[in-house]
Amino acid sequence: MTDTAEIQEHPATGFDVEAWLQDAKMPEESTDVYQRADVIGELSALRRQIELQHEAAAGAERSAGDTDELATLVKRYDELVRTFAGSQLTIFTRALGPDERKAAREVNEKRNEGKAPDEVNRDFGYVLLSMSIIAVKPFEGERTPVSWSPELVRKMENTIGGTQMSAVLDAHRLAQNKLPEVDADFLHRLSGEDAGQG
Repeated sequence: MTDTAEIQEHPATGFDVEAWLQDAKMPEESTDVYQRADVIGELSALRRQIELQHEAAAGAERSAGDTDELATLVKRYDELVRTFAGSQLTIFTRALGPDERKAAREVNEKRNEGKAPDEVNRDFGYVLLSMSIIAVKPFEGERTPVSWSPELVRKMENTIGGTQMSAVLDAHRLAQNKLPEVDADFLHRLSGEDAGQG
């Protein structure tokens, strides 16, 4: 006689769903944030200066001094671009399961007992985002697993700005809500094959 539990775990197809689930992972997304977003203002100013120099030089003979000044501006612009790019941090987020979200809400409500509902909900957002952030990768570095507290997420928002942290939140929302899919044509488009150049 066949055991009922065995039939449920190993159907007639022979496919073991329990074994398949052991290697399953929640969807992930990533986004980039920048430590040195402050250089954007100077980059904008330098760009305007460089454009003015080019416009002034159009149709007029350039002096050696003008050429040196333009070269200095271009060099400074290039340095700041490298500073900005080097401050990049890729943040990886993952979807959270319903049980994780429920447990997080219960803990958050106990922790914030007696506080206004708006404040409890705001704190819950930090809790969920901190649970969702699973790894970081610095510019030209390796992906490193992390475990952030809600306080660290709040501190990061206050340090690098709400707009950049909104991008992290958007990455979490994508991981949480978007059906996982891979853009199979990405490399073909990048190489120009779709345009008949490949």
